[in-house]
Parts: sequence; structure tokens; C-alpha cells
Amino acid sequence: MNDTTREAALACLCNEFKLDDKRFIKKNWMIGGRIPEEYQERTVVIFQNLLREQANKLREIQVNL
Repeated sequence: MNDTTREAALACLCNEFKLDDKRFIKKNWMIGGRIPEEYQERTVVIFQNLLREQANKLREIQVNL
């Protein structure tokens, strides 16, 4: 994930699961890989969608060059 996508992921996770601490999510979920089991399936879907958007944006940039 690039920085922009990572920030979007943090915002989505906070909204989706009603969490306030982005630092905790980044450190424990994203870097540490310790996503609570009940949140894993939805988190994977969120990450997949954001990474798809990131890849599409990169393709658009390459096409426009």
C-alpha cells in the first residue's frame, strides 16, 4: 500500500468498526498483522478494494504518460 491508500484504509477501518485510535490499528493490525478474528474478513475486503483502486490509478497515470 502506498501512503495515500494506507491513510484511506485507516479511515475506513475506523469508520467500519467504530474505532478511534488510528495509531493502534496501524501498529497492531497493519504492521503487526494482529487483526481480531471477527474483523478479518471485512478488513480483507476493505484492503482488496483499496488496493484495486490504487492499481487502477497507477494504470491511469502510466497510460497518460
